[in-house]
Formats: sequence, C-alpha cells, structure tokens
Amino acid sequence: MNTLIRSARIATIALILTAITADAWSPIADGTFRFLNFFGYFTNQSNLIAVLALGIAAYYTGRARPEWVEYLRAASVVYLIIVTTVYWTLLAPTWDPALPWANFVVHLVSGVIVLADWLLEGPWRTLPLARFWVVLVYPAVWLLVVLVRGATDGWVPYPFLEPDNGYASIAVVVTGIIVIGTVLAVAVFKATKWRLPAA
Repeated sequence: MNTLIRSARIATIALILTAITADAWSPIADGTFRFLNFFGYFTNQSNLIAVLALGIAAYYTGRARPEWVEYLRAASVVYLIIVTTVYWTLLAPTWDPALPWANFVVHLVSGVIVLADWLLEGPWRTLPLARFWVVLVYPAVWLLVVLVRGATDGWVPYPFLEPDNGYASIAVVVTGIIVIGTVLAVAVFKATKWRLPAA
C-alpha cells in the first residue's frame, strides 16, 4: 500500500507540473508571458503548493511526519477544493481554456487526488480544530495582494475581483470564499479520523 501511495503522489506531481508548464508554454512562445500575472492566479499557486505537499508526503510515506507537513497537506486540500468549487461555479461557464486537458487537471483532478490522499493517509494525530485558521492565512494574504494590485496596476486574476464591479460586489465574493474556506478547513481537520492506513 505504501509503495502505491508514494507512486501515486509522484505521478500526481508530474501531472500537475506538466499541466502548468503546458499552460505557460504558449504565452512564453509568443512573448506575452508575465511571471507575476501567470503565478498570480490562485489556481497555479495552489497547485504548486500541492506539488510541494505531495513531494514531502511522498518522502514520509508510511511513517510519522512533522506536524507542519500535515498543516501544509491540509492547506493544499482546502485550497484546491476552493479552486475547484469557485472555478466550476463562477468561471467555467465563461472560461475558454487554451488547453482543456491542462485546465481540467489544475481545476479538478489535482483537487480530487489531494483530497483522496488526505483521507487515505492522514496524520498520526488529528490536527487541533482550534488551529484551523492557520490554513486560511495564505489565501487571506493572496486576496490582499490581488486587491492592492487591482487598485494600483489594474490587474486581477479573476473577473469577480474586478474593481470596476464595485467593492461591495468584491466584498460579497470575498466573504463567501472566507466562509467556504472556514467550513472546508474544519471539515478537512476532522476528516482525518476516516483515514484507512494507520500512517
């Protein structure tokens, strides 16, 4: 089982990196690639966080991991579920991806796999529920940076964060994301009791 889990983690890392690289290749080739913009998307950042979490988890497969690794893994699960939920409810109807397969990987496949990984091999000890807020710090900082960029250089990664829509509209969306993130964080912390392997 441990060999299977480790192999699945490594394969997922390769799949995610391939999808992100493929998405970046076209703008790189035509000279329109902007590093801060491309990696300003929460989708790309979350998938890279998942790559890091899966890579470290692969190293520790079948044995005890430091507590910070479990927080990192929990965060990657929460972030990618948010990415999947927001994309398929708010963006998919109007989004026209250049590479549908890569889009599918970063907006659904990666999230399903990291969630399954968490449920199949959770922490040795359930993470303290009182610290669920730890995984919400990064998204909060990301939102702050995006709002500052939107108000200064005018770039935003997603249309629902567009300043032209009014900050009342943005506040509603941000509040919704915070609520969803809180619910997911609590659920992910509690879900460790359902793990199958005892590792």
